[in-house]
Amino acid sequence: MDIPKDYTPPHITVLLQPEGREFALPRPKTVLQLLRKLEIRRGAALVIRNGGLLTEDRQVLPGDHITVRLVTSSG
Repeated sequence: MDIPKDYTPPHITVLLQPEGREFALPRPKTVLQLLRKLEIRRGAALVIRNGGLLTEDRQVLPGDHITVRLVTSSG
């Protein structure tokens, strides 16, 4: 099967907080893959889609708008 020349893989939009930086990425398959791609360690961010928190095993869907909110511990 030939891939058309104008083919682009599915993307997602990521809003990185608290910086407020928004950008598009080729879609990772899971939240854990997204965190790895962003070089964010596990547990260091909340990942949110449509107002709901996502666990690391959840699928990321083409066209998703994902908020990645970095969290810090003051312990």
